[in-house]
Amino acid sequence: MISDSQFENLDLPSVNIVRTIPKISEEELFSYKRCYIGISLDNPIFEGKSLQALLSWGVGHFDQCLVVVGDYLQRYNERILNGLKDDAAMKAAQDAGDSFMYTANELLQQLPSQKIRLTRWKPYLQSSEYKKSKAILDGLFASDSDFRASVEKDAFSFARRQTKQNRPLAVPMEDAIKLSCQYLLEEIAVFSTLSEQGWKVELYPGPELNVLVDVAKGKYLGVPKGLKERINVELKIHESTID
Repeated sequence: MISDSQFENLDLPSVNIVRTIPKISEEELFSYKRCYIGISLDNPIFEGKSLQALLSWGVGHFDQCLVVVGDYLQRYNERILNGLKDDAAMKAAQDAGDSFMYTANELLQQLPSQKIRLTRWKPYLQSSEYKKSKAILDGLFASDSDFRASVEKDAFSFARRQTKQNRPLAVPMEDAIKLSCQYLLEEIAVFSTLSEQGWKVELYPGPELNVLVDVAKGKYLGVPKGLKERINVELKIHESTID
């Protein structure tokens, strides 16, 4: 394991573990050698020193760290928040991904190159693991009212959070929730895919989705195998130290 002190010269915010889902010891957590970080492009925490601190913490505690940029996934938010149609939403998401990749590549030059890898969203949707997981999740959403209600609750929370942050929705609330549910089902299917491909530990600077907390508790039968095996690590970045 690389000590965090090796990155002190970067003058970064400190990072600590808030909780893991399911709950495991740090000894068990760090027995896993690989982790991934999913990047939400509309979340300002994935910028500047907070992003650098997160990446540094990942490579400091795991042998390999995969960065998954949710650029193509962003097309749903472009529709919800900016009212773009399908083609324009995909183009805007692609452009945002291009911009992030440029910035992130500069940050990665300050980290051990053999330990970190940057990937984009769309290729995961072509994998056999994704297609199987997505079909299972779509089936659960259609047939299991509790699972559907949990996804819809997370979707509503997202929409309400935008309005509270003075980001008005560009579509009616009902449409925003439907699009957000599509976002979540795609996102969760990719999480399952990553787990099946050997990336079982997710690092994220914020709380886990409620539906995935329920999955970790074993609430739903028949969820994809990858979701049963993944570990979410909620991290806190102490932003008070960020310039």
